[in-house]
Amino acid sequence: MSIFIGKNDCGKSCVLRSLNIFLNNRPMTPDMFYELNGKRENISNIKLTFEVNADKFNDIPKDYIINNRVTINKEFSLDESNGVATKVLINKYIFKFTDLNSLQTLKAPELKQICQDFGLEYTNVNQTREDLLEYVQKNFDDIPKDVGWSEIKWSDVSEFLPTFEYYDSSTYGNPQKLVEGTLAEVYRSFFYDYDEEGNSTLKGDLVTKRNEIRDELDKKIKDSLYTKIKDIIDKVESISGVHDIDFASGYQLSNLLIDYGTGSHPINNIGEGSKKRLFLAITEWDKEIKTKGKHRMIIRGYDEPDASLHYSAQKDMFYTLENLSKDPTAKVQVIICTHSLSMIDRAPARFINHVLQDSGISHIEYLKDHGEEGIKDFLDNVSEISGIKNSSLFFERCFLIVEGPTEANALPIIYKNRTGNSLTEDGVVLKNLEGNSAWSPFLKLLNKNKSKSTILFLDKDTQNDPSRCITQDRLQQIGFSSEYIGTNVLFAGNKEFEDIFSDELISKCLNIHWPKVDGDTWYPSEINGLRKRKKFSDSLKGLVAKYKDEHSADYDYFRKPEFGNRIAELIDLDIIDPEDPAHVLLDLVDKIQEIIR
Repeated sequence: MSIFIGKNDCGKSCVLRSLNIFLNNRPMTPDMFYELNGKRENISNIKLTFEVNADKFNDIPKDYIINNRVTINKEFSLDESNGVATKVLINKYIFKFTDLNSLQTLKAPELKQICQDFGLEYTNVNQTREDLLEYVQKNFDDIPKDVGWSEIKWSDVSEFLPTFEYYDSSTYGNPQKLVEGTLAEVYRSFFYDYDEEGNSTLKGDLVTKRNEIRDELDKKIKDSLYTKIKDIIDKVESISGVHDIDFASGYQLSNLLIDYGTGSHPINNIGEGSKKRLFLAITEWDKEIKTKGKHRMIIRGYDEPDASLHYSAQKDMFYTLENLSKDPTAKVQVIICTHSLSMIDRAPARFINHVLQDSGISHIEYLKDHGEEGIKDFLDNVSEISGIKNSSLFFERCFLIVEGPTEANALPIIYKNRTGNSLTEDGVVLKNLEGNSAWSPFLKLLNKNKSKSTILFLDKDTQNDPSRCITQDRLQQIGFSSEYIGTNVLFAGNKEFEDIFSDELISKCLNIHWPKVDGDTWYPSEINGLRKRKKFSDSLKGLVAKYKDEHSADYDYFRKPEFGNRIAELIDLDIIDPEDPAHVLLDLVDKIQEIIR
């Protein structure tokens, strides 16, 4: 999923309109050409780059794939007298043996020469072409070639490019059009077979029918049109047509009726409020259809879907589209242009593209640094579109409270390893209350204003150790209810956070990052021997310190913050048993996910 945000008239919608012009082969008109200070550009380019797995997408010619990418440039040139001309260029491998680049158009003498050069047998024109094309495919990597731009026909690439579906304000108010878009893909499946990767193949009988149509069209051109042109322009040697035949493009849904108990009525005649509710229902239905059927890759652009939906529906819409884009069986890439804070503040920062305009020129800022500080800086800049200078006011959706340096350093790593997003990206604020004398007023503030979105992750011994600052009794005195403590307070370890990790994992961590000076190995039994002591983490720190600098007691050799980082990097969250004390980490991530949704 990609989300484009920005002020009005900054260029968000231009992204979607450009994709529509490019992928649906729509014409550009003179009024679309860029004009600044009274000067209009005569050339306009739309260039798209597609990432490709060449092993899976076998219908794409090898010479079109450069470093697992296909890059196509549509060049539109403005001529005030003749309108707009379109040229399609592709960045491709170009064989140094130039005749290999034009095998389809070569005649017998050239084909014979190629066969002689490559030691192949010449039979006839058509068979030799097939043999040479097969030879080139098999020996592609060994044939000398360069990379450069080459002009092609649109039909050379259109069949393997993704379908683009464009939804703008006029579409949201037209439920019939939404339904038609989904059914058109189902309709198309009757003409094409699709493999697991979305490669399409025209069904057998239709291949014959398409060839018959092409032959008949060519015959009409060669037999009648050519004769007429030859009579006027004698030097014309031949004329042919380029036929891009798609049997599935003829689908149209003429009407869609709905009955509310008073008879059937066209769906587009219902009220605007009902249309808004229908929009979300149709989107959910479309997602179900897309994930169950096989179809071509789809890029779907939504231009300000929030304009048609109320706040709650915007939230539901975001998660529907996010789930659609995450599901690999759906093969749908979602692009949204929006002003909706309800959508923006649910999106991971890496989804967001901030469109800015300076002196009439638009550019895009997006997250390049995935470190915590880089994410915070990016979100602070993004927040300015709402008029809010501090992104925390709307990006921070959950407060995670801990009381120790080990968990403060470990939990961000564990969360990212589990979800793929950082805490900051998901709007989660982590606060370590250790040594903070103002912890009580802070918790009172959260309880009064943010209790439903606050999680406390505490050592288990806080339940019954009156010497601890934060206990269940203290929480209840502050105002947290018993129900809240039962659902939003998670207790870690047998006594404390550090003891949730197994003896094997801790000894592995020590052997990597705090090895014994004498070269001996840390054993799980040594770790296990510390578990009966009153304070496991302090005992572990003291034990490790003894093995530094020939057993000198450097107590700062082993620090809890660094231990939190290192142990979090090693733990495998996918193999934690439900009975394992470390399972509380999975419970915590699930609780955070529940709150931010």
